[in-house]
Amino acid sequence: MVTARTAHRALCLAVLLLTTACGGDSEEDKNAPLPRKSEAQALGEARQYTKTLAGSSGVELASRTAVKSFHECVGKGDETAQDGRFTLTYHVRGELPREQHIAAARRLRKALEGGRITVGHLDERPGDDRPVILDGSVIGRRKERISLTVESVEQPDSLQYVVTTPCYLPPGVRQQEF
Repeated sequence: MVTARTAHRALCLAVLLLTTACGGDSEEDKNAPLPRKSEAQALGEARQYTKTLAGSSGVELASRTAVKSFHECVGKGDETAQDGRFTLTYHVRGELPREQHIAAARRLRKALEGGRITVGHLDERPGDDRPVILDGSVIGRRKERISLTVESVEQPDSLQYVVTTPCYLPPGVRQQEF
């Protein structure tokens, strides 16, 4: 039976997937156009992903635990540009009794099935200090990849939701070539 809450979560997830930036860097061409987003846009998207993922797994996030880290993009040959390109890693925790972590990750995997988020693997370790790790990704229209991780963390009753973005170029900036 589909509840209004389940339908709302599915709709939120669909909106997120459709609004993912459409540019992307190509493994063949290091000068291929990068997707464009401001830091504020990337952070807003990451917050929405974590909120939706947590909701789909039945966990309420504790916003006071959120940590954002912006970094310069580094190329395969360790090259860095001076054009303002960046990546973002954003993580936030939600409280849930440890014995419910695996069930929450399974709910999330099921909610994501058939969508544009690919679950790479779900590692279940009942009885372990860190009983669950779920890795997934969103692949945009031009191979843009947003990585998603849900994992048990050292605090006994916490699940951590992590979003790592690809390299973004701020809007209005000319992309440096190598």
